[in-house]
Amino acid sequence: MSLSRKSCLCFCLLSFLVSSVFAQSNLKRQKMMLRINEIVAPYLESADFQGVIGIQKGDEDPVILPYGYASVELDVPHRGNNIYMIGSISKLFTGVGILLLEEDGLLKTDDVISKYLPDFSRAREITIEQLLTHTSGVTDVYSLKGFGKTAGLTGNFAEVTAELATLDLTFEPGNGYAYSNGGYTLLGAIIEKVSGKPFGEFLQERIFTPLGMTQTAHDSREIAVKKRVPGYDPIDFRGLSPVQTVHPAFTLGNGSLWSSASDLLKWNRALHNGSVLSEASYRKLISDYGRGYGYGLSSFRRFDTPVLAHDGRIAGYAADLAYYSEKKVSVVILSNVQSVAKDEIRNLVAAAALGERNKLPLPRTFAAQSARDQEPLTGANSYRPNITDILLPAKNVFGRRRMKVVYRSFCR
Repeated sequence: MSLSRKSCLCFCLLSFLVSSVFAQSNLKRQKMMLRINEIVAPYLESADFQGVIGIQKGDEDPVILPYGYASVELDVPHRGNNIYMIGSISKLFTGVGILLLEEDGLLKTDDVISKYLPDFSRAREITIEQLLTHTSGVTDVYSLKGFGKTAGLTGNFAEVTAELATLDLTFEPGNGYAYSNGGYTLLGAIIEKVSGKPFGEFLQERIFTPLGMTQTAHDSREIAVKKRVPGYDPIDFRGLSPVQTVHPAFTLGNGSLWSSASDLLKWNRALHNGSVLSEASYRKLISDYGRGYGYGLSSFRRFDTPVLAHDGRIAGYAADLAYYSEKKVSVVILSNVQSVAKDEIRNLVAAAALGERNKLPLPRTFAAQSARDQEPLTGANSYRPNITDILLPAKNVFGRRRMKVVYRSFCR
């Protein structure tokens, strides 16, 4: 056989093998997408979820699947590039912002905060690291009188930090753990003080622009932004109520960012492949300082696989961002419905993305309850320090949604 014929044969064989690999890869992607469609269906039907789900494996092109309506009132369906509030996923960006300033030599995470916030009560006893790891004892911003007066719809950041400075700590610094949005509010103030720039501008210059995250920004109420979707809260079975977003005075540093699925997948890839932080800073970010929490990031195992993740819930929105480090798989879930169903969906979607066997969810049906059944639940219900729901009976509502949340002091 001639050399040219052998070369041609080898080329054809290689082409066949490559095309076979691509065909198998595409088949796996199709199966995964169909599985996710089956997972989401009952939550979509019960109005517990609408939004986008994004998955990226290594360097493969991302899969982004939209579901439901961006605008319920106008019957406008979701698109893959829509932009959502991401709630407490914002804390990860705050944590990275602090570490970038440490790399610049402008602060140290073991500094006491009196160096930057001298007017804060007991500031000489609290370190930046304690704010990052929820071990400072600083109370939650959603417990402030200033928040309660307007349900968080209007506010001033300077007034928020000033009121935080006057409140007692919930425990001695370093002697406990309590998830605190207030601590991250103070971290936002420290970033502004040290960098000399507004919080959103700092993140834009140091993170969003360098990484090409064109759909991510700090909340601003000055102008309308294309592709940002309105948020909704469930009020009854298959019913959604439009909500106003919490004023950025209360969410700066702890939950103020908007983003898209593609931007968050891009962020995960850059952060975890070493493009954002030095190796030393990255190790500080993901270390467990207690309760599986690092610097704005949780570490745990799911399906016996290490996960680095954070979720977010804020008025009208729910979000989840996870990175399965051993398999280099990122999963993002963004919804413009604030519902705990996101917690169930993320486990099921992760199973589909990782190729794990998992049962599909059953149709979501709701049993009727009488007024007598509701009686013990009415009033203030606290399920975490400083987090309270005020519940009243709602008419023509079924099952778990028969209790209507009329006021929620909540953001996580």
